This record gives sequence, structure tokens and C-alpha cells, in this order.
Amino acid sequence: MASLILACGLAPCGSALAIRAAAAPSAAPVIAVVSADDEAEKANPGRHRREHAEAPPPNDFKTMMDRVFGPGRWRETSGYRTVAQENALRRAGAGTVPAGRLSRHSLGDPEAPGAYDAVVAGLTPAAAAARLKRAGAPLARVAAEGAHGREGPHLHIELVSMVSRGASASAEN
Repeated sequence: MASLILACGLAPCGSALAIRAAAAPSAAPVIAVVSADDEAEKANPGRHRREHAEAPPPNDFKTMMDRVFGPGRWRETSGYRTVAQENALRRAGAGTVPAGRLSRHSLGDPEAPGAYDAVVAGLTPAAAAARLKRAGAPLARVAAEGAHGREGPHLHIELVSMVSRGASASAEN
């Protein structure tokens, strides 16, 4: 009985595939497709689910806020700011960081800023900050801030994921 194995490279899901054709003397070849992911799952039940559950979503701020407060019960009032926007806030009298320093809002990019400001419906910023802390959310810092600039009282939130991406220790707010 002859056996032929063709390596097919990596499948889109990242698993290696092999096609085995076994030829019987009097029958047409039978092709069996074998998935390395399926074989690994049989040997280690739940491995695939655990590996993918450990990876945080790219922008976990919205997910975290929905989980803690509920969808539609909060709104983001500020996220990423350019240096020009930081300077405009200073000129308007907002209580941002001193000139020459970068706010955490100015770190990262528009999709993943270094800090967010948010308000939660029906909660004071202090009560919302306490709830976030109790929920065990992955926060580097959460603070209840008063009104400044055009922004009313709000939460200032810095995620651990941003700090671990190398946010400068010299940046504030």
C-alpha cells in the first residue's frame, strides 16, 4: 500500500495541514485532511479557547466600560489629543498638564490613546471611579476630575495596556 503526504503550509487559522492519500491496489485513492489544531485540541481539551481568551482585545476601554457600567450608560468625552489640542486647552484655561509636558491623552494614537475621559449616567465621577476600582478593571490610574475647559466633571482613565506599551513616566493627566 503506497502512501503520499503533501505539506500544504499554514492554513488561515495558523494550523498546519497535511493531506494523506492512501492507494489501495483495487480502489481509487482516499484523501483524508488532518488539522493540527484538531489533533492538539484532542490532546489538550480547551487549549484553543484558553489561548484566545488570554489575548486582550486591541482597544479594551469600551469593552471594560460596557462590562462595568452597561452599554449606553456611559460616554467618552475625550480620548487622544494632539499637541496642538493640548496647547489650545491650556490657552482656554483647562487644568491640563503644564506647558512642555505631555498629557497621557497625547500618547498612543486616536484608536488607542494613553488616557480617556468619560462620564457615567447617574453616577458622580467619584462613585464611578470607585466602581471601576472595585470591578478590578485593568487600570493604571483612574481619577475623578472636576470641570475644566469645556469639559464638566468626569473620570480620567489610564489603562494598564497603555502603560505597558511604553507610555512615558513623565507624562501626566
